[in-house]
Amino acid sequence: MSAYSEILSLIREANSLREKEQLLTYLGRSLSVSKKRLLPADRRELGDFAVDEMARIPAILDKAADYREKDAVFGIVDSLMNLVMLCFGGPANVPAEQLEVLKGSVERCNKERFLENAVDECLGGKDGLPTAADMERILCMAMPLKDEFHKSMLWQGLVHYKDRVQRLHAEAKAVLVKYALSELDRCTALCAEGTASEDVYGNLEFISDAARWLMEDRAIGDEACGELIRRITALFSLERPAVSFFALSTLLAVGADVSDGVIRSLAENIEYADRIYHMLKQRGMTSRFPAELQDPVYLAKSDMVQWLAYPTELGKRPDEIEYLGRTKKKGEIFHVFRYKSDSENLDSDTRNVWLIGWAGTEGGTFSNFDRYEDYERGTPEKTVKYIRKKIL
Repeated sequence: MSAYSEILSLIREANSLREKEQLLTYLGRSLSVSKKRLLPADRRELGDFAVDEMARIPAILDKAADYREKDAVFGIVDSLMNLVMLCFGGPANVPAEQLEVLKGSVERCNKERFLENAVDECLGGKDGLPTAADMERILCMAMPLKDEFHKSMLWQGLVHYKDRVQRLHAEAKAVLVKYALSELDRCTALCAEGTASEDVYGNLEFISDAARWLMEDRAIGDEACGELIRRITALFSLERPAVSFFALSTLLAVGADVSDGVIRSLAENIEYADRIYHMLKQRGMTSRFPAELQDPVYLAKSDMVQWLAYPTELGKRPDEIEYLGRTKKKGEIFHVFRYKSDSENLDSDTRNVWLIGWAGTEGGTFSNFDRYEDYERGTPEKTVKYIRKKIL
C-alpha cells in the first residue's frame, strides 16, 4: 500500500460528486504545496488513478440528473486533469492509450459546456471587443435552454468578464439588456406564481449582478437603464436576502435610489450585515447603516457566518455561534468564536460539536474546524489566549 492508497480509495468510494470533488481538491492542493518529490511508484499510481477516473466521466455525465450535477462533474474533471499534469508533466509524457482516454472525456465535457465555451471564446479573447452579432449568437444558445442553472452560465460569464463587458459598444450591450429585461420578467413571473425553483432565484442574483456592468457607464441610454433599475428594484419585494444583496449592490453602484428599509433588512441579517456595511463604507454612506448595528462584534460575527456559509466550508450558516473574545496578533485584531453545525461537509468528529473560528479586521477570517474542547482552558479569556498561541 502506497502513501496515497487510502485517500484514493476514499475518492473512489465517495458518496456524492461533491464529496469526490472536495477530496480531489484536497489531494491536488496537498501535492502542489508538498516539498517532497513524488516517488516513481506513487507517480504511476496517481496517474493511472486519474486516467481511470477520467474514463468514467462520459458515463457519469449520461446519468446526471441536471446541469448542476454536470457542473460538479466538470469540477472533478478539472481536479483530475490537474493530477494528470502533476504526475505526467504534460501530454507528451502520457502513454498514447491513456492520452486518448483523456481527450475523449475532455471533448465530451466541452460538448456539454457549449454555452460557457462560447462566452469564454467571445469575451475572453484579446482581439477587439465582441459585436452585437456576437452577443446574438450567444443568446441563440442560451434562450432555448430549459435548465435554469445552465441558463445562469451566461450571466455568470458576464460577471467573470465584467471588465470586458463594461467596455462593450452600446449596440452589443443593448442586445444583452433586452434579454436581461425579458429574463427578469420571466423569472419574477415564476416567483409570483409560486413555481420558482432555487435556481430561478439564483438566476435573479446573477442577472442583477451582471446588470451593473451593463449600466455603469450609461452607454445604453437613460431609458434602458431606467427599465433595468425599475425591474431590479422590484426584486426587493421577493424578500430573498441573496437576491436583495446583489440588487442593492448594483443599484448603489449606478447611483439609483434605495430605501432605508431595504438596507436595514439586510443589516439585520447576520449573513449579510458585514458585507452591507463595507459596501456602504466604500461609498462614504455608513450613516445609512443602522447605528445600533455598527458594533465590531456584531460585524465580526457576520463576517464569520458569511465565511462559514461558503459552499467549500459548511455550505450554510452555523446552527449556533457564540463569541469568546478578542485578541491581537501582528497588528490585526481577531474576534474569536465557537460554533456548531450539522453540515454534511463535516466529518463525524466535528459535526454537531463546538468548533473554533475567528474573524480578522484585516481579512484574516478563517476556521480549521478545530474542536473547541481541545483548546478550552477554564475561562473564555484563557481559552482565547491559548487559541492565539496555538492556531492563530
